[in-house]
Amino acid sequence: MNINKLIVILSTIIFFTSSFIKIGEASCLEQLTGYFNEKDQKVQLTFVRPQGDVVYISNTLSFYYYGGFLTNSNSFPALFSSKTKTTPSGVQPFDVAQQQTSFFDRNGIVLNKDGSLSMRAVWSGVQPFKVNLTCTNSGSFNYGIADNGYLVSLLFK
Repeated sequence: MNINKLIVILSTIIFFTSSFIKIGEASCLEQLTGYFNEKDQKVQLTFVRPQGDVVYISNTLSFYYYGGFLTNSNSFPALFSSKTKTTPSGVQPFDVAQQQTSFFDRNGIVLNKDGSLSMRAVWSGVQPFKVNLTCTNSGSFNYGIADNGYLVSLLFK
């Protein structure tokens, strides 16, 4: 079994398990409020796309005072499971040398206190996509399915 299929299968199992068990599901408005302050927030976003590959981005979101939301202030380089590197021990997914820029300007990611997330990532095509996150009791791990079919997870570090 190749690594891409394994990652998709494991991500799907985790998503459906957490959906049926409802592990600590909570109101996003309550759980995310603490992240909307003057500090930059380190986040990790993982996307499982319908075609089976996985995209990983990690960087900081900044609070935009006049809009009341968190947004990117940098390019958020993306790593892809489909971008591989051949090594002596085999094929390595997520080749760092093949990372791509996600955003060319601020507001590529907009995260609101209610858990609504919109993105205009360069690698996702022309149209922005949106997801209403399901928030957990800790507020640090949040997930959902975007309107373009991406399985999305957002983790505050």
